[in-house]
Amino acid sequence: MSGRKATPTAPTPEQELALLRAQLASLSRDNESLAAENARLAAEAAEGAAALSEMSARVASLQSTIDSLVEQIKLANLRYFAPRSERVPDDQMCLSLFNDAEAWADPGEPEPGPACGDNASARPRRRGGRRRIDTSKLERVVVEHDLEDRRCPQCGAEMAEMKVEVTEVIRLVPAHLEGEEHRRHVYRCKACCAVHAAGEDVASRIVRAPMPALTPIPGSFATASTLSWVINAKYANSMPYYRLERDFLELGAEVSRQDMANWTIGAHERWLSRVHARMRERLLECRYLNADETTVQVLREPGREARQKSYMWLFRTGPHEVPICVYEYRPTRSGAVPRAFLDGWRGYLTTDGYDPYFDLGMEGVTNTACLVHVRRRFAEIVKAAGGDAACEGADSIALEARRRIDRIFRVDSRFDGMEPDRRRKARERELRPLMESFRAWAGAAIGRAVPGLALHRALAYALRYWPYVMNVLEDGRLGLDNNIAERAIKPFVIGRKNWLFSDTPKGAGASAAIYSIVVTAKLNGLNQRAYLEWLLTEMPSDPRLGEPGRVDRYLPWSDDVPASCRLTAGRVDEGAALPDEPIVDAKVLEALPEGS
Repeated sequence: MSGRKATPTAPTPEQELALLRAQLASLSRDNESLAAENARLAAEAAEGAAALSEMSARVASLQSTIDSLVEQIKLANLRYFAPRSERVPDDQMCLSLFNDAEAWADPGEPEPGPACGDNASARPRRRGGRRRIDTSKLERVVVEHDLEDRRCPQCGAEMAEMKVEVTEVIRLVPAHLEGEEHRRHVYRCKACCAVHAAGEDVASRIVRAPMPALTPIPGSFATASTLSWVINAKYANSMPYYRLERDFLELGAEVSRQDMANWTIGAHERWLSRVHARMRERLLECRYLNADETTVQVLREPGREARQKSYMWLFRTGPHEVPICVYEYRPTRSGAVPRAFLDGWRGYLTTDGYDPYFDLGMEGVTNTACLVHVRRRFAEIVKAAGGDAACEGADSIALEARRRIDRIFRVDSRFDGMEPDRRRKARERELRPLMESFRAWAGAAIGRAVPGLALHRALAYALRYWPYVMNVLEDGRLGLDNNIAERAIKPFVIGRKNWLFSDTPKGAGASAAIYSIVVTAKLNGLNQRAYLEWLLTEMPSDPRLGEPGRVDRYLPWSDDVPASCRLTAGRVDEGAALPDEPIVDAKVLEALPEGS
């Protein structure tokens, strides 16, 4: 009996209840722990979701920044490396910076032949024949080629002249310098001098031969021809002084760039500043003006560092008035410059979308904005996207905007040559609906554009300046673009690439005046160098120059400018037709189909 195990006694109800309570407390603690863990995990999940949302927003922002930077790089590449015009002429597609001779050469094209005589230009050109060059205004040198022995080589009899065969060539006479020695003869009356020497009260008589002013600048050896050559080379042909210094050396004279700079400023201070001032007065008498501005670096500007930008401003008469261009140098680009220049003026001012032009606060001034600048922003986006073909199937807003603007230009080109009032009525009838339609369409389209990208900026720019674009409907003399101002400021921009900077504000001011005269002379069909020589010859010798209104005879459009300074009408038209950077070719737009 002792080896038998004891049977365990069953727990009492109290023990079972205590055990259940202990398990319940343990489960409760586990539940609380799980709830806390659950809350922690939920909090972590919320934090993760917030972090994910933040990261998604950041990724979207970074992607937007990347898209914007890529877009800017593409546009910058287009501006720096692509053709500047929005349409590249077919005859320039093959050109290279380094093989222009090979690119332009065409062995099959007949060389133009000289044509002389009063009616040379009137003679019709045969179909397929050689082009003629009018040489009637060139100095003519006749070289006779005759037989020394006129006897017949067969029988020895004297031969009679049958005809004269004429062959014309054109010879360039290289520039050369001549040293002029002016010998002024002085005479004395021997009788009067003898009487005077004897002590009598009779004055000695000494008479010098009259001699005109030899140089526009007293004490200088530079004649009007020399000065005009230097000024024309620098301001019309964009040649810096150091290259002209070398040219003078090759011509046999050591003329320093300091000499040439002094000549230029001296000619401006004495004579050309008067023409510039009068041109400014006449320009402000006109009702229609265009304006533009560009940078210039002036090294020794008081109170400013050499690397700071200064500005050259341009004001030009409208396309229906006498061409006058006035450049003004100022150290700033603030709206105070046009406000001071136009003080008291009333009329229409056409410019690009630079805000100070539109915030002049001047009574009587109506702003019109350049439609080409609006179009340019959309055209650049289309180019950056790969062109029209790439944008066709992408529902491109930029392409649609550009085509709508092209249609406005195309319709407006049909009114060219109309009288201003007829043109205004035609525009009101046909152009206003197109312009109002574009404004409504752009207002709806901007909601689909991503803020910060080029398309959004282009649409915002268009909507900002569209009311000023539509001001062109008020007067038939107004143009849709500011191209004439851009073309007029282009000579300065090209020159700046060569001479880079001005040394002093005085030099920059002289440059502004001379550019005004040179560019205006070109626009009025003058030979710029010949006109400058005439100015610098006539003005120093004019005893009436100080009389009111006398300077008017020296203005580029004056009837007193001699015929020798004028280009033929054909050469003026040819110069005006040369391709320029600004932008829209209305003739090309006119040829486009309606839906394009």
